[in-house]
Amino acid sequence: MELLRTFSPGAFAYGLASWSWLGVHGKTPRFTTVFGDVFLESLEGWWFLDTIEGSLELRWTSAVEMYTELDSADGRADLLLEGLCREVLDAGTAPRPDEVLAFSPHPAIGGRLHADFVTPVRFELALRLAGEMHHQLRATLDPAPSPLLLGHVDPPASAPVPAPAVGIDTWNRDGRP
Repeated sequence: MELLRTFSPGAFAYGLASWSWLGVHGKTPRFTTVFGDVFLESLEGWWFLDTIEGSLELRWTSAVEMYTELDSADGRADLLLEGLCREVLDAGTAPRPDEVLAFSPHPAIGGRLHADFVTPVRFELALRLAGEMHHQLRATLDPAPSPLLLGHVDPPASAPVPAPAVGIDTWNRDGRP
């Protein structure tokens, strides 16, 4: 099984649409890991979109640095999850050309990084769902401040209720004291 995979620009566009909150715009997706993590290129260098952690990191300043790390034993183990790929393949599971391996349930919601929790899923769908899930998880863990407060003003303290005016309870039904 190839540890790096390529997909069409349309598949990348559909899948990455759910990651816009993380700042993927202005970066060109080039290829993925078997698990759908995306390598993106920009003028600053090469970025790694980790779909398990839900993070985007500028990791390499050049393609040479990136490939050097991916060719190393640590890079294959940590970034490409080579050992897990071998376990999945040995268990008889292999993704088709339009698929990546996805965790079900995803580790971010209690799944495990284990071959028993891996299934092939179409790349663009796996990437899209992971982005939506991470976005929702972040929204529930770190809710945005009220748009009325704009995040820089403390909410007003409740004002004390004024006491009724003197004699107000002594008025007759016809409005006279």
